[in-house]
Amino acid sequence: MPTDTYIQQRNESNRKARAFLQEVLAGGPQTYQSVHEQAVKQGISKSYLLTARRSLHVESSKSDGYAVWSLPAAA
Repeated sequence: MPTDTYIQQRNESNRKARAFLQEVLAGGPQTYQSVHEQAVKQGISKSYLLTARRSLHVESSKSDGYAVWSLPAAA
């Protein structure tokens, strides 16, 4: 695969994961398990999901032993 093609595919996968995560968390905090299950159904890999999390500065906390993700509070 040519380098340009790989980079374009990687960038598109990153954009898709970021858009997905913004949409899913726009309604409020969700457990990581729920987010991951929804991502898999959308064809988003765990690595792209975690990259999107870092890119969007998604916050993680624990609730009843589960990791809960949320979008950062507006400044």
